[in-house]
Amino acid sequence: MSSFEKILLHVSTFVATLTGVAFLVMKYFMTSADPFSVIHHPLQPYALDLHVLAGPVVVFAIGLIGREHILGRFLERRPVAGRGSGIATILLAAPMVASGYLLQVVTGEVTHRALVVAHVATGAVFALCLAGHLLAARNRGRVPGRKNGGTAPAGTGPALIGSDTKV
Repeated sequence: MSSFEKILLHVSTFVATLTGVAFLVMKYFMTSADPFSVIHHPLQPYALDLHVLAGPVVVFAIGLIGREHILGRFLERRPVAGRGSGIATILLAAPMVASGYLLQVVTGEVTHRALVVAHVATGAVFALCLAGHLLAARNRGRVPGRKNGGTAPAGTGPALIGSDTKV
């Protein structure tokens, strides 16, 4: 992954996680002095706005690394540190994204509440798995003569589908 891809993925995920947690706390764990208000904290609408705006950036960042990092590493046959956490992270991305988009259009109360639970659960575990994946990649032993903490040198991995280049 390039530095730009890493920064985009990490910063957008951090912003989405931070604003999601902030919104969750403000909406479900705070109470307003006005019993008729749905806004429990003055910053609640801004936390939701930032969360909704950060979501598509996370989706874009995942798509940006999809071919080389996700698919390319998944197709490698040799064991790689962080593979399990990477697979768990990407498997959680689909229900997290789907529930996030559906939350914006579903109006039924029961369905909406189920989507909230699904989005919070998959989003929280996604963020934890990504953090674990980053730690696993960072703690991977360095092998002399190899870059990226022990991965094969550039140009020696399996060819990507529909690509003339190697991973």
